[in-house]
Amino acid sequence: MRTQWSLVRLSWRMRLTVLIGVLILHAVNAHAAEPILIRFSHVTSEATPKGHGALLFKKLAEERLAGKVRVEIYPRALKFNDVQALLALLFGDIELAAPSFAKFRSFSRQIQVFDLPFLFSDVDAVNRFQRGEAGVKLLDSMLSHGIKGLAYWNNGMRVMSANRPLRTPQDFKRLRFRIEPSAVMQAQYRALGAATVPMPFKQVREGLKMGLVTGQENAWSNIHSKGFHDFQTYFTEARHSFLGYMLVTNADFWTNLPAEIRGELDKIIQEVTVEVNKNAREKAKSDRQRVIDSKKAEVITLTDPELAEWRTLLTPIWKQFEAQIGIEIIEQAIQANQPR
Repeated sequence: MRTQWSLVRLSWRMRLTVLIGVLILHAVNAHAAEPILIRFSHVTSEATPKGHGALLFKKLAEERLAGKVRVEIYPRALKFNDVQALLALLFGDIELAAPSFAKFRSFSRQIQVFDLPFLFSDVDAVNRFQRGEAGVKLLDSMLSHGIKGLAYWNNGMRVMSANRPLRTPQDFKRLRFRIEPSAVMQAQYRALGAATVPMPFKQVREGLKMGLVTGQENAWSNIHSKGFHDFQTYFTEARHSFLGYMLVTNADFWTNLPAEIRGELDKIIQEVTVEVNKNAREKAKSDRQRVIDSKKAEVITLTDPELAEWRTLLTPIWKQFEAQIGIEIIEQAIQANQPR
């Protein structure tokens, strides 16, 4: 009798063990079937080239990798500003970010090449440089810090603004210019005689409204989308500097993705990059015209003699950062100004 009872008890134990095993297996399979979450944080509005690119990435990724990938977008610095986003990327709180080049200085001094005044003649020159040897290598210049560059996203040439016409370097005296956390920009405005105030993009509109800063520089899409022309009267097109972004991810996250998913995401990113850069060209023209049509601001185009004065004052800054960036990189940037 005891033996029979022992067999019954053993049978129930075996059944319970099998049941627990089945439940665990179901839980593991259910977890494995969950789509990979990709969280993308950026600071601009959805109406900008970067905002448009983020939404297009989400659309294509969730269409082509349906059930395998889910994308969440956090625009307008709703989750992090660009500096915070890079730390969040490293800690695994997000998977994608697209900060402007100035934000990468702590991780790669070489990327400062994009901020040097009057180094690139136009957006086409920037694109040629980015496609060249130096530009491709810069995407991987932060791997030792755990950050991988995936693509370059454009937003056009920068425009300077203030409530006085900015035609000569003397016009910058006693102005307080909002800048990104960029040593190059700080040197630039020091040479022009203006004070600098590092300020996150999200705070610039309020800073202009309250008079905390009396000048700023940005691409036309950012100027129009944030309404900077509500508080700034004169916008000077010196074509002195380029505003672009690097789309980046956590290097370990990217490497550990299943090969087929990583490959498809890479194709999507290249496709989105083409659209972002095309949109940036269009927005530079259309948003510039919208600012003009608002009748709130005047656009100033510098004459050749005026530009020559600016260049004479600002191009020596290249030498200040030559050791940090590398003479070879600067030389390749100069060569990119010549169409091939």
